Amino acid sequence: MDSSLYIAGTAMICAIGANPPMIHAAMGAGVNRYQLSRFKDAKGQPVRLAPVPAAVFASPDWAIEECDEHGESQDHALKLALHCLAQLHQQGLPEQPTPLLLAMNEPELQAHCLPLKTLAENIRQAGHAWFTGEHLRSLHSGRAAGIEALDFAYQYLAEPFPESMILGSSDSPSSYTRLDVPEQQGRLLSLGPCDGYAPGEGAAFLRLTSDPEQAVAREGQIIKVHPPGLSDEPGHWFTEEPYRGEGLDQAVKQALSSYAGPPIATVFSSMNGERYWAKEWGVASLRNKERFTEEARVVHPAEYFGDLGSATAPALITLAVEHLFSQASETACLVYSSSDGPRRGAVVLEKQPRLPG
Repeated sequence: MDSSLYIAGTAMICAIGANPPMIHAAMGAGVNRYQLSRFKDAKGQPVRLAPVPAAVFASPDWAIEECDEHGESQDHALKLALHCLAQLHQQGLPEQPTPLLLAMNEPELQAHCLPLKTLAENIRQAGHAWFTGEHLRSLHSGRAAGIEALDFAYQYLAEPFPESMILGSSDSPSSYTRLDVPEQQGRLLSLGPCDGYAPGEGAAFLRLTSDPEQAVAREGQIIKVHPPGLSDEPGHWFTEEPYRGEGLDQAVKQALSSYAGPPIATVFSSMNGERYWAKEWGVASLRNKERFTEEARVVHPAEYFGDLGSATAPALITLAVEHLFSQASETACLVYSSSDGPRRGAVVLEKQPRLPG
């Protein structure tokens, strides 16, 4: 067994699909699920969101431990998280205790959509024997929190125990509290042209393993997750510091430092339609252009199912896995995710042959 990490399972749900293959196919068909919501901005205009269909939350199969203090966004986030954990369960989860890492939004966004105590109770109720609650950790750094969790997983899984870890997030924008900060910043997409974004609803979870024999294999190929790169951007949304794009550039450089393969042809990006993020990638791509092909494609899935907030990085990694398995000519891609706060994260996924045990 080596010290690398591999993808042992993926799960996802969002506005355009209920599992990773369905979502990947819908993106390929250009499906978009933005719609005008019941929420209004300061000008009284309806905000555009990308919600998961209401029927998902009305299913009689949910075994949710209800709690009066949780509103609609928390209820939705809980159910979406349980939906993804059920997907992973169907793929075969280990019976031994397995740590769970949760990516959460920044405290500034008041976006703690996943109430941890209630989530833990419901994971137990759902019969997930791997979950003890003793190894539950949350990271509150926004869109990049999932990549920050990868960094933690690399340190944790370097030890003999455990051999696997579950990492993910669930986010729902369906409350004024969740939308309050970006609305005050004038960033929500509504009617008419504006430099805003559409919040999306969804969840994505991964199982990581240090044992390549446990990795998901398709046509003899498995996906290696390289050590991620992390950095901070001084000029983020919650500061008056000038923005120069240094944070993402450094995160990308770190992520690429362990990858020795050919130039990368596909990048999965957390860009959500705001000009700010396009400028940021412009800086990083120019400063690292020798590591990418001349026609490198930048995929920004938020254009199909909205900005998934804290679930962004796990979702991008999940979709990058689907992409690599579907593209025989590509062996690696870069995933990066940038938070509204300072954190920036990037990681290389590489497709490799599964070697005989």
